[in-house]
Amino acid sequence: MTWPHRGSDVRDRWTTVRGRDVHCLTIGGTRSGSGPLVVVLPGLGLPFYTLRTARALVGRGLDCVVLDLPGFGSDRPWPTRPNIHATGLTAARWVEAEAPERPVVVVGHSTGAQAALTAGLALSARRRALCVVLAGPTFAPEQRRLRRLARTTPFAYRHDPPNELNPAELYRGRAGIIAMLHSGLRDAPEQRIAHLPVPVTLTAGAQDAFAPVEWLDLLARSACGAPTVRTSLLDGSHNNLFTHPDEVAGLVTLAADDATSGDPGPRWTPSPA
Repeated sequence: MTWPHRGSDVRDRWTTVRGRDVHCLTIGGTRSGSGPLVVVLPGLGLPFYTLRTARALVGRGLDCVVLDLPGFGSDRPWPTRPNIHATGLTAARWVEAEAPERPVVVVGHSTGAQAALTAGLALSARRRALCVVLAGPTFAPEQRRLRRLARTTPFAYRHDPPNELNPAELYRGRAGIIAMLHSGLRDAPEQRIAHLPVPVTLTAGAQDAFAPVEWLDLLARSACGAPTVRTSLLDGSHNNLFTHPDEVAGLVTLAADDATSGDPGPRWTPSPA
């Protein structure tokens, strides 16, 4: 099998955060200015599969960076420990260093959604031009045991092709990926999201067994401090950032409008029984 290159339009950028070099990927660079910046935190620290959505966002006129945290996307030393909370806090510090005055949308996918929640909680103490998007959020309470998670996994990836993964990232992160997984299993996002005071969007692929409707509904009900909560089921299964990037980008664009205008859209309504 021929594995795809990440693309000639992808640029590497480095930012020193607390003495550590944080790597990020951009599509054709980013524009300076006051417009919203979308910051993507990938699942299990594997950035390659998120680049299609980053391209779709840039195509819609948004600046977008994919943060390579904990650092599996380069050969340099990891800038942070491989767990969701360290990743989220480092992402928040990166935002404060790189976008102190801009509206920001933090988009996290899978375990990256758990890290994005950490980043959102940290950033919201100092800014309100902020939205958080939790895409394919892990892990529902009934999936927080490895045996139950293993039973669910084949159904979560039912429409995901193998070429969404970059073997080099998998090799560099082989030990850290397991640590990221275990830190996610110890988390209870439905408790932490209650303290998030900014608009939040919850989304998943309709065939994503990791993020069933009931789990999105629980997170939405628990986000009692958010001024608004948007939920949306999109096409695809767990990694729909790779398989359905335009749909994901469309939803993130709404969140960027929320961050910019302060008009975050409709409240959450329960899913039909």
